[in-house]
Amino acid sequence: MANQINPNVAGGVFLDALMALTGMQRTVATPTVVTNVSLTGVSGTVIPAGSLAATSAGDQFQSVSTVTLVSGTATVNFQSVATGPIPCAGSALTTIVSAVLGWETVTNNPSGTPASATTLGTVTQSDQAARALRQNTLAFQGVSLAEAITSALYNVQGVTSLTFQENVSASTQTINGISMVGHSIYACIEGGTDTAVAAALLENKSSGCAWNGGTSVSVVEPASGQSYTVLFDRPTQVGILVKVTTTNGNEANIIQAILDYAAGNINGLAGFVVGADVSPFEIAGAIMSEFPGYYISQVEISLTSPVSYTTSVIAIGVNEIAQTQASYVSVIIA
Repeated sequence: MANQINPNVAGGVFLDALMALTGMQRTVATPTVVTNVSLTGVSGTVIPAGSLAATSAGDQFQSVSTVTLVSGTATVNFQSVATGPIPCAGSALTTIVSAVLGWETVTNNPSGTPASATTLGTVTQSDQAARALRQNTLAFQGVSLAEAITSALYNVQGVTSLTFQENVSASTQTINGISMVGHSIYACIEGGTDTAVAAALLENKSSGCAWNGGTSVSVVEPASGQSYTVLFDRPTQVGILVKVTTTNGNEANIIQAILDYAAGNINGLAGFVVGADVSPFEIAGAIMSEFPGYYISQVEISLTSPVSYTTSVIAIGVNEIAQTQASYVSVIIA
């Protein structure tokens, strides 16, 4: 119980309370949303909000508003009854569940007019992810300072990692390989929509400070009505091959452990984030963290091109992010 006041190990409602002290809250679960679902039937039929339809897999979705079949057709948005990333492929929502007299067909046609599209829902943020979010947003209530800006960016939905630097000189400088104009900031951000990221940058940077980067978004400052062109970067992916030599490990388990590490799903390890070098030692530690009984004799890594395996660290730029996948990992049991 005493550990629940320690933000580094707290969980559940105790962690929620600690996050609230800095104005933060964990990401809540959301349903999958399917837009522009086509309904047909008898002209004049009223289909109430909450009417159910199901996919071929049996997942149920409910209409979000009441519609009338004018001339026998209508379109309406549906959302999953359960929260989380409930799948709904194109033209998969075809089974009527609710008995509504006059309602005859339902379909989410991605080629229809208007076209139907699916946005997957999310699960409630885990304690591990919430602790990482809190650590990255400790200055969320501040402005202008570097930590306040990065805190605001991490609070943007979908942002998972970033790098940030500033040029305090009046002249153009090259910092960590990035050319930056005088009195400016630079951010390279993974995740989040361009609009939300740009709004967070505008709201939190110092007045008169310039931006750098290859992504350009026009944002209106609510206080003045002035339009600004906000600049930032998106990271370039760097493919990483991994070769693991073990005496007793299971190949499938080792591959999954590496993928978990890369995705940041191992407690205490950031994984492959923007600007982070790739360390074979850390990958070995991640595997043994997941499977303490495994003996890992060597981990080698390489770029996907050119291929040259090494036990040394591979440097990743501030505008890059390492990336791997199951087919990039080989396991040698010897």
